[in-house]
Amino acid sequence: MAERRPVRVLPETVANQIAAGEVVERPASVVKELVENALDAGATRVDVVVEGGGAKLVEVADNGSGMDREDALAALERQATSKISTSEDITHIGTFGFRGEAIPSIASVSRFSIVTRIEGADAATSIQVIGGTRDWVGEAGRPIGTTVTVRDLFFNVPARRKFLRAPTTELTRIRQTLSAIALANPAVAFRLRADGRDLFRLPEGDALADRVRVILGEAVADVLLPIDHEQGGIAVSGFISKPDFVRGGTPEQYCFVNRRPATAVQVQVAVRDAWPVRDHRPVVVLFVDLPPEEVDVNVHPAKREVRFRRGDLVSAAIRVALAKALGATLPEPTPLGAQVPTLSPIGPLPTPQAPKPRQADLPLEGIVRGPYPSGAPTPPPPPTLEGLPQDTPLRPPKLADYPILRDPPPSVAPIQSPPPPPPETAPATTLPWKWLRVADVLEQGYWLVVTDQGYVVVDAKAALERLFYDRFSPAAGETIASQPLLIPETLHLPAADAERVARFLPELGACGFGVSALGQDTFLIDALPVAFAELPPKEILADIATELDQPGLRKGLDAWRREVVARAAAQAAARAFRVTSTQAAEPLLAELARSAMPYATPRGRPTMILTTYRELDRRFRRT
Repeated sequence: MAERRPVRVLPETVANQIAAGEVVERPASVVKELVENALDAGATRVDVVVEGGGAKLVEVADNGSGMDREDALAALERQATSKISTSEDITHIGTFGFRGEAIPSIASVSRFSIVTRIEGADAATSIQVIGGTRDWVGEAGRPIGTTVTVRDLFFNVPARRKFLRAPTTELTRIRQTLSAIALANPAVAFRLRADGRDLFRLPEGDALADRVRVILGEAVADVLLPIDHEQGGIAVSGFISKPDFVRGGTPEQYCFVNRRPATAVQVQVAVRDAWPVRDHRPVVVLFVDLPPEEVDVNVHPAKREVRFRRGDLVSAAIRVALAKALGATLPEPTPLGAQVPTLSPIGPLPTPQAPKPRQADLPLEGIVRGPYPSGAPTPPPPPTLEGLPQDTPLRPPKLADYPILRDPPPSVAPIQSPPPPPPETAPATTLPWKWLRVADVLEQGYWLVVTDQGYVVVDAKAALERLFYDRFSPAAGETIASQPLLIPETLHLPAADAERVARFLPELGACGFGVSALGQDTFLIDALPVAFAELPPKEILADIATELDQPGLRKGLDAWRREVVARAAAQAAARAFRVTSTQAAEPLLAELARSAMPYATPRGRPTMILTTYRELDRRFRRT
């Protein structure tokens, strides 16, 4: 039997440290809580200074309303807040903070100080707290507003401190957090200074479109479509990228509910359902505004997630808004509070109409249809009801009506593109088939290919990616060729992407990119690898920047170069895929057959799937 242990009330310091585990995960969490407090205080300017990725120092200064000494001391107590006073207020939250846990939680795991002054006060109040214990209370000089300084985060909780990432990684999280808050508040000026240098300055009174351009970068901002829809108390606004814009890695998706950076399952599902492209995700800056009583913001300790009272109506409104922005149409959602009509009994069903024939994504001209060679008999057409008495039985076709092909069709071309080269110079193929023929083009760009061993389904896009990779790859011992741009271009990148590019400038140069830093998050592009010659320079660098940390330097420069060529092949395949004619299918397959690795793309996605005749016999239980 386990030893009985008495129930004890935890000391206040321990309770605060436990609460800090829910509210303060990393330096970015500190920045989020302090900046949101500044905005709740009516600040129009917020300055953030960090050192060592925020682990050494996080300082947030604002020009808000400030606090007097009594309020400043009360703010250090748990569950002390000026945002709510009764339980009914929780259903009408209009501020960022309301739990009253952020300040005492942060102070319990750091060397904390706050200097704050209200209008009309002779001096500011200054309070210092070390590890949750009040150390000093006095006066200081400061204009109206508040400055909070957090030093040595988790100095007294080493188990938490060791889980912090590298300073550059933590700084990236801080930039992302502050960028999201800045998007939600374009009227407020923000400055972020890290280790003695300004990372960004955002002026007061920005238009949302201007702030989106600064934070997301020009390459993304140029392909965004505006979102503007309102129905029954639900307003949906913001921006979404065009369907043909492909961004490598995980594209930026910002969601704000009543100007609070947060999300909900209904929002994610609605964006996914409204997006018309399956193989990549959009860039989204989405604002959902609705009455406060319709949303519960008290679900997550850090307030990252919210819950809607009528999630189905909010989801429907988002789908309609995105469909309108993308040029599609969907039925309007039911307004909030509206009565849902009752369903009437089902009446007689309408007469069914013949479905319209579906068209393949690729044109069908030039494709030889059917597995039958020229001159071979074709099966009889299926019997119809026209002209037959109603009691006439219908007989399915007999197997004898169909020809049995045991030898290769005489019209099938060899695997090499005609005319074949002389035997002594004929390139060897890596595919095991003696002959092949494109039988049909299926939906979504798949080719159905008949061979002597079975039938093969080829992913045209993946096949092109493999072919372009083989064409772009330099020979052994050679470097990636570079091509100067006729007119160099400047590119302003988002904060996180700019940091990665600046960190890997030498490696980019070794891969054929001519990129140099011009200033704050701005770069000059004067050369590109030859493989990227026909692609937009701005889009290329912004796309590669999102993936720089994935291969990293741990795999060496050669792996880096292969990754660059693979990215070029994927970009080229994505553009050529939609315009490739079916007449070019067999020559492309012939080239694919000569590849050293025809069965997969450079990133490991299969290019083809073979189903042998032996497998068919087994599945149909012929043997």
